This record gives sequence, C-alpha cells and structure tokens, in this order.
Amino acid sequence: MRGVARRALAGLLLCLWLPGAARAGEVSAAGLVFSDAEGGFVLESATGTGRLDDPFVVVERITGNGEAALTITGLTAGFGNRIATAHLTGFALTKIVRNDTGQAWRDFPVELERHRGEGSTYDDGLSFAQGPHVARSIWAEGFAAGRVIDEPHDGLVFEGGTIPPGGTVTLHLVVTDNMPAGPVYLVQRRLAPTALLLPGRRRMGATPS
Repeated sequence: MRGVARRALAGLLLCLWLPGAARAGEVSAAGLVFSDAEGGFVLESATGTGRLDDPFVVVERITGNGEAALTITGLTAGFGNRIATAHLTGFALTKIVRNDTGQAWRDFPVELERHRGEGSTYDDGLSFAQGPHVARSIWAEGFAAGRVIDEPHDGLVFEGGTIPPGGTVTLHLVVTDNMPAGPVYLVQRRLAPTALLLPGRRRMGATPS
C-alpha cells in the first residue's frame, strides 16, 4: 500500500514539473491562455477562436466583492486580428459570469489593464476596439444598457438590470491591441461612467462623442 502511495505521489510531482503542464485555473483556447491567477473569481472554461461568429467564451464564477481580474496571455502580432478591424490584433469575447457572492449586482463595470493595478491609457494601444468608423460588438444579457469609456482609461459599465446571487450575466465585447507586449487584464472594477451606449444600439456598440 505504501508503495502504491509513493508511486502516486511521484506521478503527481512529475505532472507538476512537466513542461507545458496546465496549472489550475488556466485554460488555453486557439492561441490565447486565460487564467484566474489574480484571484477574486474561479475560471471554469474557455472555448472558441475569437472571431465575431465564434468568440472566445469564458465561463467563470465571481466569489468576492473586490476586483476580479481575468489574465489573458498570448496576444501577439502573430495572433492577428480576428474581428476585421484596423487594429494590429483583436478578438471577440463572450464572458459568462455567475454571481457567487451574497450581494445582487445592479451594474457590472469592467476595465482593461496593461499592467496590473494601472488602467489602460489612451496611448498604450489597448482598447475595446477604439477608433473611428468602428462598429463595436459590445452588449450584455442581463443589463439594458452600457457605457463605454475610452479616456483617460478603457472601461465599460453595464447597467439597467439586477443579477441576484446565483444569477448569471453574459457580456459580449471586443478587445484590440496595437502594441501587444505581455499579458493583459480584464478587471471587474467600479468606474465613473461616461458616454452612454443606447439600449437600441447595444448589439453593435457605439463610439462616444
């Protein structure tokens, strides 16, 4: 019995040290790696290719009332732009989020970060497909409207609804990066909203004035 236990332990340690072995809370999908390493939520799955007709679908459970930062790595020039905008890289993302907290959500703010703890700036190349003449596919199931923020940081606030404990909200958005370098973070965070996205246009998005 002891020999069996030793062999099982040795096998587990070998798996942990194998190159490329997936860590808990890390999922690869069509060139990108999604991770819940920053905490605040549990990543359950990630599928898709990032195209508008086949977005990355990330399923997660938010368990706390603080920040919940999804880490995304692998976005490079070689990854390309899968949403047909003029940006160097880009992908479509559907984020299915279960409310595993004890409080109802009456809005859902998210923000892009190039460096953890610092909001994405106007000139860092990272955005929710910011640019002239871009139809942004940004909307939510569970909230009636959304607000897009392009300056001085890149953020979205979905509102006009309530997601009770145990409920689920589905966000549809696009992410682009003209200067990809290292991981990017999609963070649930409280923001000061600006530039209303009207409910009737939420499937196509809108560029703030």
